[in-house]
Amino acid sequence: MKTVLAICLIAITFSGAAQRAFAQTEPVIQSYSLDVEAKLLSDRKNRGISDTFNGPGAEINITAVHESGFVGYLQLGTVSKTLFVGGNGAQVTAALGYRGGQSDAFHYGVGFAQEWFPGAKVENAPTNIDWATGEPTGLVDTKFDSSFALIEFGYGILEGRYLYVLSKDFRGNNTATLCGGTYLPAVLAGGDPANAISCYGDQYKNSGGSHLLDLDMKYALNGQTKLLAHLGYQKIKNFSGLDAWDYRLGLLHTRWGLDFSAEVVGAHLNNRDFAVVTDSSGQSKKMDRTTLVLAVAKRF
Repeated sequence: MKTVLAICLIAITFSGAAQRAFAQTEPVIQSYSLDVEAKLLSDRKNRGISDTFNGPGAEINITAVHESGFVGYLQLGTVSKTLFVGGNGAQVTAALGYRGGQSDAFHYGVGFAQEWFPGAKVENAPTNIDWATGEPTGLVDTKFDSSFALIEFGYGILEGRYLYVLSKDFRGNNTATLCGGTYLPAVLAGGDPANAISCYGDQYKNSGGSHLLDLDMKYALNGQTKLLAHLGYQKIKNFSGLDAWDYRLGLLHTRWGLDFSAEVVGAHLNNRDFAVVTDSSGQSKKMDRTTLVLAVAKRF
């Protein structure tokens, strides 16, 4: 909760300062827009997978748009230290790009995005195992930071986005973290090594070069309520078990200057073993479970 409050305070302070700075230099005809949203959620999910260990989270979203078409985006959010080990419980996403076309007709955009998880790192994870002796054959450190090239497209109420993973790994997924985190603990406890042997394979692999696709719809039911729908797909390089569909369906209602939303959100991975995470107390949870996500947001 301290992390949530700190992120909200920093972002609101930043947005206020930015708005005052823009106001001081604002021309007669405004050539930009600055939108700030503070949001609380019962579960922060990314591509249908919980980033907060199925618990509540918070985020600040700041979008700056210039009349020339250039767009800047910044998101500050909370994440689980169980999932993003070694970190301070924060996630930062920044993007810069260009948008063209007409908002009520065909429109498009291109850009780059970077996602950081300050301090989060998996250290000394084995890249493979000597199954005769049970000894690791290599150790690597892995960060969760990821970079993307993106293309946006849309028409009317439909919005689409394609992302290509430029970084070495997509959110830290590689042989060492994925196979080691999912199957190695059971092997070390005396379990069947078959799944671990299959996962590790004959060489160390990364997930850079993966493909992500999203399609979103917002349909106005009336002046205060919108229907929200999302369908996403990810194709993860070298790890077909992480290939997944994700989805969300719900309503957004605006009242008293706040946005209230309720959405059913979930994902379907090819291999659901990869969505099971165990915390330090031994409690295991499925990060891809379908659940009702409630949220309230304030726009500035």
